[in-house]
Amino acid sequence: MALIISPDGWTRQVQPRNGRNFQLDELQAVVQGYIELVHLPDNRIMVINEQGKVEGLPRNDKATALADLPTPQERKKAVEDARRRGVPVFLAFDPNEEDYIAGTVLVCEQHEVQ
Repeated sequence: MALIISPDGWTRQVQPRNGRNFQLDELQAVVQGYIELVHLPDNRIMVINEQGKVEGLPRNDKATALADLPTPQERKKAVEDARRRGVPVFLAFDPNEEDYIAGTVLVCEQHEVQ
């Protein structure tokens, strides 16, 4: 059973239309756009809107907490470590800003996404 989490805090349990796994159109309908998969620490998957922040979707605090995203300090250290090892790093974001999940998301088991 999967869970939809909206930015305003409501949650709702859902099942795939076919009873086994969610199809692309179902996932896109939940997140209202192109999908991106975030692997969660508990081995589930969070399906988010790939352009959620760019589109100005509201911050989803419950989803952000579940995702356990790295802090700005952790990201800066990872960038420094990579550069120290000679790995080129190109940042598309300000590493000093706190990361977050935007918009409505779907959290499900890995086998529920094909």
